[in-house]
Amino acid sequence: MTTSDAPSLHRVLRIRDGMAITVGIVIGAGILRTPGLIAGYLGDAWLILGVWVLGGIVAGLSTLVLSEMAAALPEAGGKYVYARHAWGPTMGFLAGWSELLVTRAFSGASKAVVIAEYVRILAGQGSVPILAGGVVLAYFFLHTRGLETSTVFQNVTTAIKVLVILVIAAAGIWAGDMAGFAGGVGGLTSTEFGLLGFALAYQSVSFAYYGWEDAAKMAEEVKDPGWALPRILLGGAVAVLVLYLLVNVAFLAALTPAEMAGSELVASDAVAGVFGNMAGKLVVVASLLILLSSINVNFLGMPRVAYGLSQHGLAFKALARVDARGAPRNALIFISIWIGILALSGAFELIIRFMMMVAITVDAMVLAGYFRLRKIRPDLERPFKVPGHPWIPALTIVLYLAILVILVATQPVLALGGGAMIGGIVIAGWITTRSLRV
Repeated sequence: MTTSDAPSLHRVLRIRDGMAITVGIVIGAGILRTPGLIAGYLGDAWLILGVWVLGGIVAGLSTLVLSEMAAALPEAGGKYVYARHAWGPTMGFLAGWSELLVTRAFSGASKAVVIAEYVRILAGQGSVPILAGGVVLAYFFLHTRGLETSTVFQNVTTAIKVLVILVIAAAGIWAGDMAGFAGGVGGLTSTEFGLLGFALAYQSVSFAYYGWEDAAKMAEEVKDPGWALPRILLGGAVAVLVLYLLVNVAFLAALTPAEMAGSELVASDAVAGVFGNMAGKLVVVASLLILLSSINVNFLGMPRVAYGLSQHGLAFKALARVDARGAPRNALIFISIWIGILALSGAFELIIRFMMMVAITVDAMVLAGYFRLRKIRPDLERPFKVPGHPWIPALTIVLYLAILVILVATQPVLALGGGAMIGGIVIAGWITTRSLRV
């Protein structure tokens, strides 16, 4: 078979498919599990809403910057592509492998574990590790059917997810008595207020928003990517911000921050508090539907990062092989095994804190590549350009740096661990790219 006859990725994704992917991966374990953590860190309704708004602003600004790069460089792989073009193959290696080994893998594993926990709650029995492994295996087989099948599944489950979120928000706002806005900390015993409290809360919020850029990984499968990708990315970010604010207002309408603090499923507690325990059980079912949509996109996006790395010699060549159905089969096998291993262990809160320390650092490097590309590739066709250049991109990067300073200052041990992980990947990338002479 010649190179031209070899199976390739198919351009089948429309704007609505891309937005379903964006909303699908972002809205999931974050909004279900982190509101209780955030309430414990901050203890005040307005501070809680404020940190969600800040997270949405950072995600929206990041999306603007990334949209220009995505439209100009519509290649499979997402942030890896932009880092490689801007900073060279070693930084591309860092961006790609940090997603495969840390951010997306930890995210997918956490979702599999939460799905397993909710299944056990409903069934009354079962082993979480075995159930989580079964979830990973089921998604592996789903995605061997090709992109058309998996995107249909994504569109249907995302539609259900948005409906569920809106119903929960409407129920809480309509039936609640705005208890969360009535006073201050309401009896919370947490001592995390202040800069550390903000840092911990922001890590949880940024985890909940993470994935706003995932549709860019499938740029080679998007129809008319120069026109469609910015609309997919921006539309998805705005939709998520609106839904998150609605849900948090609903939670605070039904519960105080003290009642939210430490809860593993605030949505169920909020609905049960106003409609009874049976309604709370229904929310557990609804939460499962939300997670089924969210984890699906991990299996959509991660194989394409591995595919992009492999195409440029930064991963095993076998990961670039595409089967007759247009699925990067070997890459899918690799990420399924890794997510499955991670799903067998790990504490949710520590996982997301470590994950976001690495992710925010790498994302700052990727977004800074915007200015680098403007400098070294002025001739690059840019179907979409960031409005307010250079101030909006500069503000975005300043926000990232300020947040990083706060995270490192308040969590130095975690920062050392994240730095060691990043340093290890950079060294591996330098060795790999030097040996390949790319």
